[in-house]
Amino acid sequence: MNVLFERLPLIALGLFAFVLYVVKRAYPRPFPGIPYNAASARRFWGDAAGLLEAVKVTQDPAKYIFQQNRILNSPVIQMFLAPFSNPTIIIDDVREVKDILSNRTHEFDRAPRTQDAYRALLPHCSLVKLTGPAFKEQRKFWEGVTGTPFLRRVAEAKMYQCALGLIELLRAQAEMAGGRPFPCFEDFDVAAFELICEVVFGTPGETIKNTRNEVLRASRDTIQPASLDSLAQLPAIRKPEMCENVSFFISTVAKSLKSVFPTWSLWYLRQQPIHRQRLARKNSTIDGHIESTRAKLAGLSEEQLKELEETSAVVTGVRRHLLARLRQGQPLDVKFPKTVQKEIHDELFMILVAGHETKAVLLSWSVKFLIANPEKQEKLRKALLDAFPERSKGEQPSAKAILYTSIPYLEAYMEESIRAANTPPRLVRTTTTPTQVLGYPIPKGTSVLLNPYIGTKPLDIPEGLRSDTSRSSKGNFESHWDPSGMDNFEPERWLAEDGSFNPRQFPRLAFSAGPRMCYGMSHSMSCFTYGFESIWLTMMRYLGRNLALMEFRVNIVLLVLNFKFEPLPKGLDSMESQQRLFRMPRQCYVRLTPL
Repeated sequence: MNVLFERLPLIALGLFAFVLYVVKRAYPRPFPGIPYNAASARRFWGDAAGLLEAVKVTQDPAKYIFQQNRILNSPVIQMFLAPFSNPTIIIDDVREVKDILSNRTHEFDRAPRTQDAYRALLPHCSLVKLTGPAFKEQRKFWEGVTGTPFLRRVAEAKMYQCALGLIELLRAQAEMAGGRPFPCFEDFDVAAFELICEVVFGTPGETIKNTRNEVLRASRDTIQPASLDSLAQLPAIRKPEMCENVSFFISTVAKSLKSVFPTWSLWYLRQQPIHRQRLARKNSTIDGHIESTRAKLAGLSEEQLKELEETSAVVTGVRRHLLARLRQGQPLDVKFPKTVQKEIHDELFMILVAGHETKAVLLSWSVKFLIANPEKQEKLRKALLDAFPERSKGEQPSAKAILYTSIPYLEAYMEESIRAANTPPRLVRTTTTPTQVLGYPIPKGTSVLLNPYIGTKPLDIPEGLRSDTSRSSKGNFESHWDPSGMDNFEPERWLAEDGSFNPRQFPRLAFSAGPRMCYGMSHSMSCFTYGFESIWLTMMRYLGRNLALMEFRVNIVLLVLNFKFEPLPKGLDSMESQQRLFRMPRQCYVRLTPL
């Protein structure tokens, strides 16, 4: 006992030194030579406290993060976003972002924290794998799933019919609303899900049709508010179970990424009974589709299997794995090994997740731009009526006419919508080696947030500080910014002097670049805290630029030809955004006049 008492001072001194070390490790430790907020470097929570306060007001963390570049007057800064962590580098320069994504992939790869967020949900998906042999081997099974031949054969007619179904639902809702505003995001969301579900599993949905019938039945008995500025009373849309499951898992990942400790937050959310229940139902449904497809295709001869037309994503995945079995001399009439089953399962679910709200979000922003810019709406409608005169006779233009008629102002409107919506608010990479950006040294293993927004005027940067590849690609774009007005919605900025659409007018980062760019690009024209790669970019990667733009084009054409989007009352017309897995509008209401 006496010995213990004699050693107490040493033990206390040791504990004190340990606590001091832990506290010191918890505080920010700036990288040398990179600008930062000096006050944040002295705080336990670093920049996280200011970020949390800003998000309470704006619900848009990216807005606060990239404002710091302007405050510090530097295209490259460091921020301290959590205790016990290294700084995060923030890069806000469109040319360097493009260069990093396109030419410096050996120095910048997917951030581990991005992968951690999705690994719990999609542990066997190529999304969570670093660029390498495993990533490339798995990806090759899915390349071409939404290339041009697949889209023309499978998705083209389906997306047109889904869009017509959405138009009929909105027409019924507009008539029931009687000139009153009503929410439309859920309509866009479910319409997008029905299409992507049919592309994945080959099974058509009935939710949009059933909701329209319910609206027609309810119209006779529903008493609407007296004021035309009050929200209309409409039947709520009933989402399919798989659609609800996808929404649930998206919100789970989004909640975890909004935490200062995303890994712990995600672990806690996954322990909840509701998570386990939805996971079991999701697994049962997707595995059932895979096994039924395998059993059906296993009965085909080798020649029939080789000649089989791929009509859905599940058929694609199963057929290609069966062909691999044939090449290896393995039997087809046995179930897939667990690893193969899980890889197919996760790739299919990734497509569902990626396609779930993406189109709905972009379409929602586009509709808001129509409402906020009535002169642009009328100009677009005139361009569409000139291209499709049959609409004045009450006929709808065909899918092929919509997709393959050159309409420069429509293409400019779409491109400006993608730019102004800024749905991918940040891209995240991790340095795989010590490197430099614009003369600033960045250590290996550092998280790097890249700003993809083409809007703010870049800071003045000497050309000599840029990389060789950045300097050599300067001429790829005719203009990098307009000194004023980039926050305005101006489709005309994408038109050449002769009125043609000019996609090279500005850089285009909405679809990412490099070896992880979207499937189909070669067949066509291309966290709040520690960050994530937005679902928008994931969709581009997994579903292809072609599918996204085709679906967007068909829907916006039919919406503008069939409805006039009237001004909304104050309180329902906010252009503010909120952050989920991507930047989406806080409000999405329409007041429609059928045409």
